[in-house]
Amino acid sequence: MRTPDAAGATDADRVTRAQVIGKLAHAIEHQLPTGDVAELRRISPDQPYTPALWKLLLSYVPESWVAGADRDCKEARWAAVLMGMAFTAGLHQPGLPLGQALANAGWSELRFVRLLRERGDALTGEVRRVAQYLASKSQPANWADVAALVLDQEGDWAEKNRRRIARSYYRALYKKTEQSDA
Repeated sequence: MRTPDAAGATDADRVTRAQVIGKLAHAIEHQLPTGDVAELRRISPDQPYTPALWKLLLSYVPESWVAGADRDCKEARWAAVLMGMAFTAGLHQPGLPLGQALANAGWSELRFVRLLRERGDALTGEVRRVAQYLASKSQPANWADVAALVLDQEGDWAEKNRRRIARSYYRALYKKTEQSDA
């Protein structure tokens, strides 16, 4: 049972998003049956809810993170993150920023800009393309960055996050260009 502290927070509420993403990545790679992983890959904006999604959400994501009037939206956003993680099972690497991973894999600047501009269902489509591309290149990435992009789409923090992802992309792209010119 989750016992709240004086502020009403439970131990589950005190975990970080990066920790939750790490646990989800481990579960997808090592614990979920292949049929459940395939089910997660088939998630779409029209059909975000699957038994595999519920297993992971209820087991690893603190209830307070999805509770509230916008619960359906939050769950659908988590579904998009888990869909991408299912495509890249075994490729979650916390120390490798998403932007850097995309640049290393050769993701085009045009596609990168589109990824950062999209919101809602269109962003879910971009996450699918990113995940499939990274998987095809066997390119690890930090899926906590993708989660931040998908879960927090509006506001100052979301814009700061997009700029952080962009910095890592362009830094890696510049470094690749510099090395090829040498």
